[in-house]
This record gives sequence, C-alpha cells and structure tokens, in this order.
Amino acid sequence: MLLRSSEPRVHQWQSVLLTLALLQAPFLAKAAEPTRFYERRAEGWFWYQSEPEIAPPRPAEPEPAPVVIPTAPPPEAAPIIDPTPAEPAPLSAAWLRAHLDDYRLQAIDDPRPTRVALYLYLQKLALDKASRFTETFQRVVQSDPYLDETTRRPVGNYANLLNRVAGEQREQVLQTLAKEAGIWLFYRSDCPYCAAQAPVLRLLAERQGFTVQAIALDGRPLPGGAFPDFRPDAGQAQRLGVVSTPALFLVRPPDGVAPLAQGLLSLTDLEQRILLAAHEAGWIDADSFARTKPLVADLTLDASRAFPTTIPEDPEAFLALLREQAQGNALAPDSTSADSPAAP
Repeated sequence: MLLRSSEPRVHQWQSVLLTLALLQAPFLAKAAEPTRFYERRAEGWFWYQSEPEIAPPRPAEPEPAPVVIPTAPPPEAAPIIDPTPAEPAPLSAAWLRAHLDDYRLQAIDDPRPTRVALYLYLQKLALDKASRFTETFQRVVQSDPYLDETTRRPVGNYANLLNRVAGEQREQVLQTLAKEAGIWLFYRSDCPYCAAQAPVLRLLAERQGFTVQAIALDGRPLPGGAFPDFRPDAGQAQRLGVVSTPALFLVRPPDGVAPLAQGLLSLTDLEQRILLAAHEAGWIDADSFARTKPLVADLTLDASRAFPTTIPEDPEAFLALLREQAQGNALAPDSTSADSPAAP
C-alpha cells in the first residue's frame, strides 16, 4: 500500500524538473549568441581597438670585428735590367778583351791574308797599350814614395842588412818579454811531435831566456828526459781548449794567457808568434813590435781607417784622397820610418 502511494509523487517531481529545464533553455541560448553590431558601439567606430603592444625585437649583438693580422708589404719589384750590356768603346781595352779572340778564331777558320793581318794589327794594338801602361806604371812608382816598395823594404844585398837589424831588434824585444812571461807546453809522453818540439823550446829558453813549463796530459815525462820538472795536468788543458799536442801558450802572471799553436813550430815561427801574441795582448807596445819587422817604413794603405763612405767621381780628387790616407798612415805612431835605419 505504501509503495503505490509514493509513485505519483516521483512522477510529479520529474515533471517539475523537466519544466524548469525547458524554461531555462532560451536564456542559455541567448547568452551563447555572438554580440550584435549595435550592441558593441562602446568599442568605437569600426571597433578600432588598440592592438596589443609588441615588444621591440632585441637588437642583435654586433659581431666581433675580425682580427686583422698586419702583413708585410709586398717586396718591391726588382728593377728591370737590360740583358744586353752597353758595347764598350771601339778599340778600348774592354773592346779588345771581348773581341780579339773572335778575330783570332775567324783568322784560323778563314786564313786569308786580310783576316790574319786584321788579327795581328789588333793584337799589336793590345800589346802597345800594355807596353805604354807598363812604362807609365814604372814612372809613377819611381816618383811616388808611397807606391815604391823599396821605400818600405830595399831589395838585393840591402834587404839582408834590413833583416839583420830587424833580427837584432826582435831578440832584444823577446829577451825583455822573457823577464815577465813564460811558455806552457802541453804534451803526451807517447806523442812523437811533442818530443820533436822539445829541442826547439830548449833553444828558445837558452837564447831568449824564456821559462818553459811542461804539463803532462798523461802524467808521464817526455822521452829523453826533456823538461824533467814537468807537472801533471790539473784541468788547465780543458780550460784552455787543448785539442792536440804539442800545445803552446804564452803565459804572463798572474792571469795572462795567449795561445801560440797546437802543433809543431820552427824557432823562427815560434818567435814571430810570441811577438804577435804579446802585441795583441798589449804586453809590448806598438813601437817595439814595429822595430821587429824588416821594413824601413810601414806605408800600409788601410781602407778601414777613416775613409769616406762615398767615392769621388773626379779621378784627381780620388787620387788626392788616397794620397792623404797614405800620408796619414806613414805619420801614425806605429810607423817605423823614424826609428828604422834607412837603406844606404
């Protein structure tokens, strides 16, 4: 009974809900319709709305400037040189040197009298030019003491006199030097050249008074008992750069050392090297060293002394420059003209 009484109520509520849904449908449809034209007049004519601002594009970062590596400028083009040099003046020495042999070969290939005579005349011209040059050469040398080699050193028997005087001066200078300098001899006992050098050193010690100190690289004496007061090497050879024996050094206490040779020397060569080494080291003065030379006057023309950087174009000016240089050398302090004997 109770179940039957509740069914009419359920149907009643369903009818009410359906009626409400139908009543709300027009309103929902109206809200979903798009807004009509006349309902949007508040937005402005033609609906000019301000467009949303667009952020300006971020400027691109500038690319780093390329690194420019400096390059050396291209080398200047070499001047164009005419491959054909100018022809020398006809019949000049240069022309004869370039063409005389050609005329000789032509005469050999075609020995007609004309060609042979032409070659012979050209040859005579060249010989006559050479003869005139030789004669003038001799006259100029005789008239200019700076060009005459007999001014520096006489010839013939007078040269022997000059050699004798120079030898006396050399011995005097060597004997003076021997009072303050000596000779070191580095040797090996099995070195035959060292044994051959020993008598020369003994003669030098006897004649000039030099003290000779022998230094044995192997700690053993020389054959024959030469220089018995030898000393074993204590590193001096390595410090002095000894690479061969016999090795000779000129030594001046307390610390002066000048190399002479690493090999055999005759007595004359040894004395000359001693003088040269002492002069280079400043142990003998220039005047003493000059007196040991067999020269009357040292008229050496040295281009390294105060010569100008440009050469005069005028031959007379160029000649005057060279003569002035020769005179300056003759009057220099190391000249021997004032102290050396003149040739009779």
